[in-house]
Amino acid sequence: MKDLTSSKVDLQEYTLKRIMFLIPLVENHLSELVAIGAYLSDREKFKDAWLETDFCRECLVRHGGEIGGYALECIRGACDPTSAWADLHNLGSEMYDFFEPKKKIQDYTKEVFDKAQEFVARLREIRKRLTSGDGEHIKEERIRG
Repeated sequence: MKDLTSSKVDLQEYTLKRIMFLIPLVENHLSELVAIGAYLSDREKFKDAWLETDFCRECLVRHGGEIGGYALECIRGACDPTSAWADLHNLGSEMYDFFEPKKKIQDYTKEVFDKAQEFVARLREIRKRLTSGDGEHIKEERIRG
């Protein structure tokens, strides 16, 4: 196994690879949840949609924690862009804290669906910031290092 503590570049490449795997999974679960919200006014249709969807609260909680953890590693390793990693860490922690107590279908109100949509938008914005320039900041650091 590679020692990621010896190279900022290796840490960033490793972490970015994991994050780029997790973010689309989380975006998909959140998008599924947002889609269910369209049926909120009709409880029967809402329950049917709930059963038919791929939404998984446990996955959101677990992946939210993972995202926060990976981002924290990059914060500690001073990976660029630092503000994007900090925002991702905060978002991962916020998603974990938000969805962890929502264990019953009755917990899913309009506010929850609105928050899920907000999380999707924030994740996409952070993903774009992390991948802008196709990793030029990583390549430049490798050359300097």
